[in-house]
Amino acid sequence: MKPKTLGAWIIIFLCCLPNWKLEAEAKNNFELQTDNFTCSSEDVNSRIIKEYRCGISKGSKRRTWRMEFMLVQPVADHDFFMKIILPRRRPLTDFVLLNVTTDGCQLLANRNQVPLMRLGRNIMERFSNFPKQCPFEANVTYYIRGFRLDLNLLPAVDMETPVHVELSYRSKQQGLRWISGYLKASVQRISDKKHPK
Repeated sequence: MKPKTLGAWIIIFLCCLPNWKLEAEAKNNFELQTDNFTCSSEDVNSRIIKEYRCGISKGSKRRTWRMEFMLVQPVADHDFFMKIILPRRRPLTDFVLLNVTTDGCQLLANRNQVPLMRLGRNIMERFSNFPKQCPFEANVTYYIRGFRLDLNLLPAVDMETPVHVELSYRSKQQGLRWISGYLKASVQRISDKKHPK
C-alpha cells in the first residue's frame, strides 16, 4: 500500500470511528492489556534464523511482551509487514486498521516512512537492540523486551476493543518470513481504583 493511500485510510478511520475523542485527557482513561504473544517461522530448514523465542511476562497486571531471535547469516534486504485488526462480532467483518508492507532497511533507519510507522519505530527503540541500519548481523541475539504500548503516545480514543496485531520480517532474497509475531490484546478502560485521586 502506498504511503499516501495508507494516510488517507487512517484519516478516514479517525473521522468515522464512533466515540473518537480529540481531547488529550481521554487518553488516560484507557490502557492496552496484552493477552498473548506468540511467534513462528517459515524458515523450517534454519537457512536464515538460528533460534527464536516469544512470550509475555508472567504478571497478571501490566503484562509486557518479548521477542528474541538470532540469525544464521546477516540479513540486509528485507520487508517488514504489519497488520492491525479490530475484531468484531459476527455478522460484522473485522475492521482492518492497518495493513502495510514496507522496506525493512528504511524502517530500521526510520527513513521515508508514514508517520504511524515512524512513531512505532521511535517507541520501539526504548525496548530493543535492533540496529539503526541494515544488516541484521549473524550470531547476535536481537530482542524486544518488556514492551508495553503507552496509549498516551497515540491519539486519544474512547472505546474498549480487542486488538490483534501480526508482524513479520521477510527476506527478499529467499522469500521467507523468517520470523512472525502474533499479538492478542485489548484496549480497556482503567478502573477508578487505578486512577490517582
